[in-house]
Amino acid sequence: MVLDRLKSIGRYHSLDEALARLQDVPAEPIPAFYGYRVSDSTVVFTVERKRLIASTTWRENPGSREATAAAAASEGDFVLFLPGEPYLVKAEDEDTEASMRIL
Repeated sequence: MVLDRLKSIGRYHSLDEALARLQDVPAEPIPAFYGYRVSDSTVVFTVERKRLIASTTWRENPGSREATAAAAASEGDFVLFLPGEPYLVKAEDEDTEASMRIL
């Protein structure tokens, strides 16, 4: 899990070349999470307004529900999860505006 300012996303292009075209990838609303998800693709969440909480768990133990890291992302931040990395993201409240992109 990587959390940083969206204006700094260029620093992370070596993790996934598709990050260079992030704005061309259709944005989706954040889905309802009922546990950790895992994708075969890089997943990026961006925060347009308010805050969200992002969490990851053990990659080596897919059944784990134990958070190994959690962080709050604010307006202008992004949170990136690499392929195979478990992720769980929740909006702070109903006024939060955030998007998910699967690269």
